Parts: sequence; structure tokens; C-alpha cells
Amino acid sequence: MPPRYKPVEDCRAEIEQYIGQLEAGTDDADPESRDSRSTRRYKQDLRWYDHWLDDAEIESVTTVTPADANSVGQQLADEFNGTTKRSRWDRIYAFHSWLKRMELTDSNPYEKWNDEKEEIFGLSKATEQSRHLQDEEEYAVSQEDVRLMEQNVSRHRIRDQLIIRMMWQSGIRRSEAAGLLESDIDRNEREITIRKANAKNGKQRIVAYQKSLDGLLGKWLNEGYREEMAAGRDHEKVFVGERGAPISGDRINDIVIDAAYDAGINRKIYADANAPVDEDGNREPNRWKITSHNIRHGFGTYMVNDTDAGLWEVSRQMGHSSVKVTEEIYVEDDPRAGVEDTHKYGPD
Repeated sequence: MPPRYKPVEDCRAEIEQYIGQLEAGTDDADPESRDSRSTRRYKQDLRWYDHWLDDAEIESVTTVTPADANSVGQQLADEFNGTTKRSRWDRIYAFHSWLKRMELTDSNPYEKWNDEKEEIFGLSKATEQSRHLQDEEEYAVSQEDVRLMEQNVSRHRIRDQLIIRMMWQSGIRRSEAAGLLESDIDRNEREITIRKANAKNGKQRIVAYQKSLDGLLGKWLNEGYREEMAAGRDHEKVFVGERGAPISGDRINDIVIDAAYDAGINRKIYADANAPVDEDGNREPNRWKITSHNIRHGFGTYMVNDTDAGLWEVSRQMGHSSVKVTEEIYVEDDPRAGVEDTHKYGPD
């Protein structure tokens, strides 16, 4: 965080109050609460916003207009890369929705642009990874890629294969996998409940998995593999880390990266701002072609393009905020879309 940004206690009163509410609902030890990492990102984004308001000479957040929101979108597009600009917009939007719920303002000035933020400002959820792929490379992993990763996990074979296959079959995020409790899994119905506190969008949903996961899941939970790794640590999280504590989402990401690399399908493709600098002053690539998100993207791509599943149903399974998000990410524009159906079903 650049040092010029004010501390929270010096921000506008409404921003300070909103952050205080977020912090009150934060508890890393409670699976039903927001984790501190998410709250920290909210604070960074809102401190940036308070600084923007200062630069724009806007005294109160309750007087922000749609024109001001347009200016924010333009600055985010100019100042940030990758998904950061989209995430920052979404959190500012959420803050103004909170102001409206608190009856501190009559409307959310960001609503006017929210449905068109990708087209107007380029606030896309497309990752920086996808922009650095070679011509015939795909961002979404395939079933073949997943099988190769499963075959090339290293130390904790049962756990790591289970993680990769569960994410592939259900489309859950790495943070959601890390937060799973044993009680979230209905093994009779082959369904997993993503609790409200464990979901990125704060909405509970139920996802499914396939019969081929039963063997790994049974070995992990019933044949002593999890118990051995837990080493007496008393918690209900499904996935356990090296010393028995709950595994982190970052560690799950590392498992995927390493398995893909050992399978010969992963490589570093670009350098971000944290990349090491070589002796000539050039940044060395530090970001990988395949991460845990590529598995989730593979699930969505498969469900939308290779099955008869409806777009609305896939959107709900993936925990997207709207069907529009799913459509923008996974559906390619087709000028003949609907033509055959109209030939077949159109009115006389």
C-alpha cells in the first residue's frame, strides 16, 4: 500500500464505519466468519478510494454522482492491470450499496455503469495469465491435463489427488476447498455445501461431484491419511496442511502449480510487479501458466461448451454473481446463435 494513503481512522466517517463493520465480522478461527485476508483487501481498496475522493475534491461519499463513478472506472483502467481493477470496482460498488441500505443515500452512483464496466472501462475478469498464452494454448485445463496432474503429485499423494479432482469435478475455488468442513460433504448424495461464510460472494450454494471421487475421499477421511497428517490437531477442516493445521488456499495453489510442472505442462509465462530483477534490470517471469484457477476455468468451459447444462445452472454451481458473468467468460459470440431454433420453433 503506497504510504500516501491515509490510515483507516483518518478516512471519511462512512468508510471508517463500513470497514469497522467488516472487521467486526472477521475471525480466522470461525469458519462462519470472513477471513482477515479478505478484510485486508477491502481496506486497501477503500483507502485507495478515499484518496481518489480527496484528489477529486469530493467532500462526502453521499454526493458521488454517476459522472464521478465514470471517472473512477477510467482511473482504475489506467492505473491497474489484471483482475485488480475489476476487484477494486466491485468493492467500491459494494460500499455504495451499503450506504444505500443504511439510508445514507438514495441511490448507488455505480449502478449506471456496473453492467457495462467491461465494455466501457475494460474491467474484465480475464486474468493476466490468459494474455500471455501462445497461439494454440488454452487457459482452461482439460480432462487430460487434470489426469496428468493427478499422476504427478508429490509427497501427499491421496490428499493432493483428492484436491485436484474435487476442484475439477465441482468447480469450487481454492479458498472454498481450503474452508471445507467434513460436515459440508454429503457423501450419500455426492454433494458439497459451500457455506455462506466460505463462499466468495457470500451466498450459500450446493455443488455436486462424481462417483469417481468416492475412492479418494474414502481413503482420505476413513483410512487414516487425514488423521495421520492432522497429528492430533482438533479441527473439522477436510484438508490438512504439513503440520496438521488447516491447509491454506495458497498452499492448494502451490500443489496445482507443482503437479502441472512435474507433468510437463506448466511454465512461468510473465513477470508481475513482485518478480525478481536480474543483473540487467529485467524482471524474471514468476507467474505460472497453470494455477488452481485454471482448473475452475476448465470446469466452467467444459460445462458450458461440452454438455447440455443450462447457463443459469452453471452460473449457480460456480457461485457467479449473475448469469451475465458466466456468459461473458465462457460463451463465445456466435452470430448464428438461435438461428436453428428459430427455424424449428418460430411462430407462423
